[in-house]
Amino acid sequence: MDQIQSISREELPHISLGTAPVVGDEARNARWRDLHRATFIGNLREEKVTFFLQGGAKEVLQLETTLWACTPEWAVFKEGQRIPVESIIRVAFHQASEE
Repeated sequence: MDQIQSISREELPHISLGTAPVVGDEARNARWRDLHRATFIGNLREEKVTFFLQGGAKEVLQLETTLWACTPEWAVFKEGQRIPVESIIRVAFHQASEE
């Protein structure tokens, strides 16, 4: 990944997204598993994860937020905001501190 531009969830309606370069069934299945894990973390733990998104101008965007739901087509955030799953390059999880 070249330069990564951080964005906020509030900026999503004003941003153009492209299709992520996720190639092959294994990579798509891994992304799907990560989205389900992120949904679990968002709903039960109310913790944020970091999404790396393919911007429309080929840039990589970084969004830290809580995922509330996902379908095969959409990742859904607070207030009904959503992005196409095909725009998600990968999901990064934050290491929780030991309690």
